[in-house]
Amino acid sequence: MSPRTSKQFEEIRESKRTQILYAAIECFANSGYHAVSISDLANHAGISKGLMYNYFSSKEELLKAIFNEVMGEMMDLFDPDNSEEISREILLKYLDRLIRHLKTRLVLWKMYMAIFSQPAVLQLLADELQAASKQPLDMIERYFKKQGYRKPKLEVAFLSTLISGTVYEYIADPDNYPLDQIKKRICSLY
Repeated sequence: MSPRTSKQFEEIRESKRTQILYAAIECFANSGYHAVSISDLANHAGISKGLMYNYFSSKEELLKAIFNEVMGEMMDLFDPDNSEEISREILLKYLDRLIRHLKTRLVLWKMYMAIFSQPAVLQLLADELQAASKQPLDMIERYFKKQGYRKPKLEVAFLSTLISGTVYEYIADPDNYPLDQIKKRICSLY
């Protein structure tokens, strides 16, 4: 058996990191951030507590890493071409991608929405949240301005409320919530 290359070591390290992230997402989504210990996370990931600390120095660092991964996915849904300008078509495609993502990554969305229902956790992520949301919110506001909305900031808040309400309702009862019809209704407004 030949020794591992640095590329193989990096692949193993990235695989283990991903394993930890997904275990943490499940734990945080199901039990809440404060109820989960590093030991719980290590057990769920199938690794030792010591190995966990090789990847993340604290539970807070792990939470921030998850948040940054989630926000990266969200930005890819929102502006995959990095156009920095949106049209009606781009906005509607975003809503469609968002709903498909919600259906396929329900546990991730549970964890993401749980962040917003835990003020102490939200406070831990305040800087990251502000930095991550500024660009898409500004883009949507510019879009609403171009469309002639008198109060584009209010319209951004309204759309955000529609989306977050839809996500909460779907998370609460994914088998019975009329997600596709709600998506059509939101799209018809814009």
